[in-house]
Amino acid sequence: MARESFVIAVDLGGTNLRFALLNAAGDIVHRQSEATAPGHGRDTLVQRLANGIMAIPQRAGIAADHIAAVGLGIPGLVELQPGRVVKAPNIPALDGFLLGPALESLLPWPVVLDNDANLFVWGEAYLGAGQGEPNLLGITLGTGVGGGLVLDGRLWHGSGGTAAEIGHMTIEPDGERCNCGNTGCLETLASATWTVKWLLARLEEGAPSSLAPLWRQSPQELTARRLSEAAAAGDALAQQALARVGRALGIAIANVVHLLGIPTVILGGNFANAWEQFIPALEEELSRRLTFFPRQALRLRPASLGDNAGLVGAARLAREVSRAPGAR
Repeated sequence: MARESFVIAVDLGGTNLRFALLNAAGDIVHRQSEATAPGHGRDTLVQRLANGIMAIPQRAGIAADHIAAVGLGIPGLVELQPGRVVKAPNIPALDGFLLGPALESLLPWPVVLDNDANLFVWGEAYLGAGQGEPNLLGITLGTGVGGGLVLDGRLWHGSGGTAAEIGHMTIEPDGERCNCGNTGCLETLASATWTVKWLLARLEEGAPSSLAPLWRQSPQELTARRLSEAAAAGDALAQQALARVGRALGIAIANVVHLLGIPTVILGGNFANAWEQFIPALEEELSRRLTFFPRQALRLRPASLGDNAGLVGAARLAREVSRAPGAR
């Protein structure tokens, strides 16, 4: 009788570091999280990652030789081979670092890393809203805007791992300057960070809103969640902010669909919880801009795995690597 095999998935965020143990069916059987604390330096972070990974099978009561591989999601640009973090804006200590080999030198298992948005869509394609879809686009809405592509049933990375950076597609050529250096990126129009920034600017100009008292008393508490709640309660300015998000997403999605003929789009991330508030404007924009691709042929879905999508995707990637020739 074959023994059960597990993989370890890690989601390295700018704020939180999450570890999970998943079985062959993709079920999470153990999970834990801690603060990332990237300011403590690269060597410290790498050792913390290795220690956290090694602790997972011990805490779950699983023998180390039942672990097949480790999958790691990174919030930045990644070169799968040789496992290099090219740029991680929220964890700059890892820029240019061969994180995969560094971890493999400390662990008894093969390690694979990829961009976190790629792993989000890979997880949703496996066990979430994209099951059975060979071609799909995944978009994550949060601090920034990330993207991942599945084409013909495979993750599409493009040259140097740069594919699907939909957050840096130009939507408004003369718009705000993005942190990437471009102007008018989708991220400046549809991320939680930039949408709150837009709202604060309107409040400073004197626009009426039920959020004005909170802005005057505790502006740091004016979050994307508060904005979404205000929009749901009928606040016109908050509704305008989220309609702006929907229009920008509609333009970007129509562009990708016209380019690639993608029939399925999945939206996830914490800011996607405002779905009910931005979806009408998004739908209206798609109806206006999808000319060659029939609107009724496009399936637009909310993600179904929540914040587990990236972990499921990382585990799936690790499982694939463990089966590849030469995996140790």
